[in-house]
Amino acid sequence: PHSAHTGDTATATARSSSAVPMSDLHRSVLLQCYVELKSSVNVEDHVLDYLYSNFVISKSLRDRIRSDCTTAESKAGMLLDELPSCGASAFREFVDALIASKTSVHQKLAKKLMNMVKNDQQSL
Repeated sequence: PHSAHTGDTATATARSSSAVPMSDLHRSVLLQCYVELKSSVNVEDHVLDYLYSNFVISKSLRDRIRSDCTTAESKAGMLLDELPSCGASAFREFVDALIASKTSVHQKLAKKLMNMVKNDQQSL
């Protein structure tokens, strides 16, 4: 009955450092930007393949996002939902994937995410 969680284990083991969870700060920044990221990120534009090739997400998660989700928004939403369980480096790799995609929307989002992290760190 709980077969929906089988992919989570595969995702968590995609990267050996995933035993270390995503930081609360990075998790918080993703949540604060969730709606904007979900509606603006096209994960098929380099993002999924970048994360897969850098061992952030598993092949099964990449394939599940592609097969289970029919819209760009639902694909981005599934990735954002899974990303916090992909290890400590998942946030930085996601930002790098946005930068590497070379689309202006992704570039702006990457800059916004990094500025939010920087501002939050300064306020601590």
